[in-house]
Amino acid sequence: MFFLINKPTGISSFGAIARLRKILGIKKVGHTGTLDPLASGLLLVATGNSTKLISYIDKARKTYIFTVRLDGTTPSLDLDTPVQFLDQVVLDRIGKTLTIKDIERIIADEFMGVIEQIPPAYSAIRIDGERAYKLIREGREVTMKARRVEIFSARVVLFDFPEVTIEMEVSAGTYIRSIARDLATRLGLAGHVTRLHRSQIVHLHESRSKRVEDITEADTIPYEQIFPDFGVMTPSPEVIGYIRNGLVFPNTLGLEPGRKYLVKEDNTYVSLIEDE
Repeated sequence: MFFLINKPTGISSFGAIARLRKILGIKKVGHTGTLDPLASGLLLVATGNSTKLISYIDKARKTYIFTVRLDGTTPSLDLDTPVQFLDQVVLDRIGKTLTIKDIERIIADEFMGVIEQIPPAYSAIRIDGERAYKLIREGREVTMKARRVEIFSARVVLFDFPEVTIEMEVSAGTYIRSIARDLATRLGLAGHVTRLHRSQIVHLHESRSKRVEDITEADTIPYEQIFPDFGVMTPSPEVIGYIRNGLVFPNTLGLEPGRKYLVKEDNTYVSLIEDE
């Protein structure tokens, strides 16, 4: 089963999952895309055998609404560490002339399509087997390597210096905190994220979500809605038995090349077949 929960700020993704596990009485639970405690928004949660399908959506594009303060930075690039404010003279000079059109232009010119970004040092990326944020907290130096990510769309929702709120659809692996840092740098300022909210996972919008406390088994999201591009097949009981034992090859079932199929028995999905 799949559930779409709206995580509040103040708890980790693990904490939210633990609450759901207790409510549903289910031990095997997984989710797509961890959110930090300071972030809120969508977590797509899978239970039981559905966890095997997480890899097919875990790398999907996601939409975030986030607020960047342009008056200083922090080591973690958010409010998890102390703010180092810019000089007021700099803020007065740039703030008097900076417009929303300036920000929109820089985003369009430098933050759209495939870009390279350096992830925050305060991140869960592993360096020599250790989490980067743990190394930082131990006082050790870390060097983060640039990685390619993709920005599919972006718009400025609100601008009131020194804050700018942006909605952005990005590829998996994109660090919004790095976007905040780099955008501020392009503006001649320094920035950090003060609010981060995930509003959409591919086509799954937050309007479909519920607070974890309100979730019941009736709130499952149908597979067809999570994987609209997958085909659905309902073979005979004999063929299903073969599929479960790995004895049926996709090319014997008349499947379209390169397409994925969910195998359905009665009203239950029992397997996934991928014709490569």
